[in-house]
Amino acid sequence: MTRDEQAMSRFDATVWDLAQTGDLSPLGDIVRSAQGKPQEHTVFETLIVEDANPIEAIRPAKDGHCTIKSLGAVTVMHVNDHRGPFTVSAWPTAYDGVFHLVGGVPAADPRWSTVGGWISNAAPNVVRCFLDHDDFTDIGTALSEHAEVEVQRLTGRMRTGHSSYGRSFPALAGDDLRPDHHEIIGEAERHGAAVRTMHLHVGNVVDVAIRRQAGATLVHGDFDVFESSILNRLALAAHNRRELMSNRQRVVNQAPKRPIQIRLASPTFLDAQATGEVLKELDIAANHVAYAVMHRNPYLHVALTDETDGSNYDLFITRPDTIELHPGFRASLGSLTRLSQVLGDRFEAVALGEEPAPGPLSFYDLVDSYAD
Repeated sequence: MTRDEQAMSRFDATVWDLAQTGDLSPLGDIVRSAQGKPQEHTVFETLIVEDANPIEAIRPAKDGHCTIKSLGAVTVMHVNDHRGPFTVSAWPTAYDGVFHLVGGVPAADPRWSTVGGWISNAAPNVVRCFLDHDDFTDIGTALSEHAEVEVQRLTGRMRTGHSSYGRSFPALAGDDLRPDHHEIIGEAERHGAAVRTMHLHVGNVVDVAIRRQAGATLVHGDFDVFESSILNRLALAAHNRRELMSNRQRVVNQAPKRPIQIRLASPTFLDAQATGEVLKELDIAANHVAYAVMHRNPYLHVALTDETDGSNYDLFITRPDTIELHPGFRASLGSLTRLSQVLGDRFEAVALGEEPAPGPLSFYDLVDSYAD
């Protein structure tokens, strides 16, 4: 093993060694071979792309410290960082345009934060997929098929005021168990908090951390369980989001598709001051949005342009718990996904989807309408 490989985590060193030989093993085999003591994390983040190679897309502009190797559908980037060398690799999933980005440095490590910045800068060519409470619950329920699920720690953010929310549970003696995911997610919802991360202990099977930004960390344990219960669900969530956001631009002589709705947990936009928070979010330079306010009160109508690729939208708030995005004649997959998730994350949305089609009018609806 070279001195460079000795400075890396076991996972990163194994991936890079195999990438250089041109004989990359299956991901599960690499993860299992890298397990041992001292304990090391393997970090995963699920990404959506339209037609890009995710590693090539996130590759920093000044990449003199980066080396890339491609082996079939897998791409590995070795990064020489002053805090220590590491790798980032992109692995395809069962779904077109959905990849797992994998690395051997902890999610809290500044080097992984650097990777996060590269991902943000690559939008709209590469975007993350955000999870909601139902996704967290589904993952916990899947893990419960293998052993009792206990919550070690949950972090969140209050929907009102956006202060931090957190709950930690030390291990208990004997056969006593810490609360499970249903109980703790329900408690967070009752307190008006949106879940950001959740660390789960699943018997003697696996320890994992799940992040709202469609990310997960295998702390230790059975990779097969981690893959089937978590990675596959993250990939499916990203696939469903990709399908929802694809091909929604308007087309001449065709009826526009139904708008994308960002639904909040409770009525939030009750007056012009409240809807002004949306404008403050759009004003943030990192969101790369130009806009014009078309109507301000009592409802909000904003014409938006994504400065990264020219995608355009009309944003409406006509109900206190919903933001609507109506795509224009240019609305790329990455742009629509990014913008809807930025707004959903800022206002702690509980659901993101297409506006339901209106039901058929009854006779009484018509009579009431005529009477009015």
